[in-house]
Amino acid sequence: MTENEETTSRHSFSTYLSFGSYNILWTIPTATQSLFMFFFYHTVVGLDPLWILTVVAINTIWAGLNDPLIGYLTDKNFKWTRKWGRRFPWIAIAFIPQSLSLIMIFSPPDIDATVNPLPIMLWLLLSLFVFDLFITTVEIHTSILRADKFRTETERRKYAGSWGVFDMIAQVLGMLLPPLFLFFGETIRSYAVMAAIVAIIMIIFGVLFVMKGAREDKIIIDRYYSRDYERLHIFKGVMIVVKQRSFFVLFIHYVLWLAATASLMTGMVAYLVAFIFRSEDPDAMIPFLALFLLGSLISIPVWLKILKKMNNNRKTYLIGSFILVAITVPMTFFVGDIDLLILMFLVGFANGCVWTIGMPVLYSNAQDDFVVRTGKNQKGILVGTWAVIGLATAFIDEALIALVFTITGFKEGFPTYALLEAEVGAAAMVSIQWGIRFLMGVIPAMLILVGTLIFWKYYPLTQEKVLENKAKLRELGF
Repeated sequence: MTENEETTSRHSFSTYLSFGSYNILWTIPTATQSLFMFFFYHTVVGLDPLWILTVVAINTIWAGLNDPLIGYLTDKNFKWTRKWGRRFPWIAIAFIPQSLSLIMIFSPPDIDATVNPLPIMLWLLLSLFVFDLFITTVEIHTSILRADKFRTETERRKYAGSWGVFDMIAQVLGMLLPPLFLFFGETIRSYAVMAAIVAIIMIIFGVLFVMKGAREDKIIIDRYYSRDYERLHIFKGVMIVVKQRSFFVLFIHYVLWLAATASLMTGMVAYLVAFIFRSEDPDAMIPFLALFLLGSLISIPVWLKILKKMNNNRKTYLIGSFILVAITVPMTFFVGDIDLLILMFLVGFANGCVWTIGMPVLYSNAQDDFVVRTGKNQKGILVGTWAVIGLATAFIDEALIALVFTITGFKEGFPTYALLEAEVGAAAMVSIQWGIRFLMGVIPAMLILVGTLIFWKYYPLTQEKVLENKAKLRELGF
């Protein structure tokens, strides 16, 4: 690959814009679930945290088998591939069912889960199965298409900018709008309406994505037919994925980072508002989430400028991760709402580094590494394994939440401070509040630190190796 080819892009601004809109389709439901699913089933529906964890564990095990299989079965040429591409048809088929399945998650039967938890558990499990099937189908083919469409480092870094902006918009919609949609208070009906409105937003941006960004042009389609196609056996492919350090180390860091920030830290805001600041207004969540997102949004051009200056994806990612660890710890020890708002902004600013560089740059580089290692443009198994990341994240954070809440004596089925205090007493509330504080600061910081140290020690893709892989891809015709 010549220097000119590596520093230019063949895509228009509208292509980057359309492709970036996918982030809203993916981030809105995951943000909504991170904020409200555990809180909803725990405090409103009245399901014991250990039962919620059981459901999530079963779904995670299922996804560990199902998601790579979906990637394997759909990652081949079909009769429509020559006309429509290998990725676009699956995205177009699955994005609407993905959106509608979010409503199912927040519409359990009106049964007292404290008395009869089994029907609620089965409903939640079935809902997660359906949601995972469709979001995995969309995510697998979008992730592969991202790496196939944006080939040069310039393209990937340029896309990282639009990706970051759209992801911030998605986080705003996913975190700030749902509290506004709880029209009927802390009731099942209110959460179902919220999910329906979020689903409509998802469909709108899904249409914007498939109109242009998800389309595959002749250059991309020709790559699917550039060599004699011999399918990579699924078990052999899984073993290659497991043994690929560039993928597996990034996977570990990304899972722990997501569990810490997108799940624990932001997911605890609903508990923070209700049980530390004692507010019964869901809108009270908005300032804290808004400052977190504002810090992330402002940081995007800063981190991209640092990345361009350093020209080292790995090093920039490490710097941002270590800064994030240092700033997250004080989140446990805030005194009042003002210092917490400042901390949320600073954490968001540091968080912007991982947010901006991880998925659009490092993940695409790991996919390139997989193709070079196998000699086949068949990334479905790898991306299917990556799709498990959301389930692994949910399992880790909900296991920690269930553990801390069990230790501190947090009783299910009490959505306000007054109701919970009347049940457990004032002394127990102090312990519960400290549990929430640790889940917002120290515990997330420890997760990020572990992931960052593993990444620092074992991630193998230096900038020289990234460029070497690109040259090999060109030789392979990919």
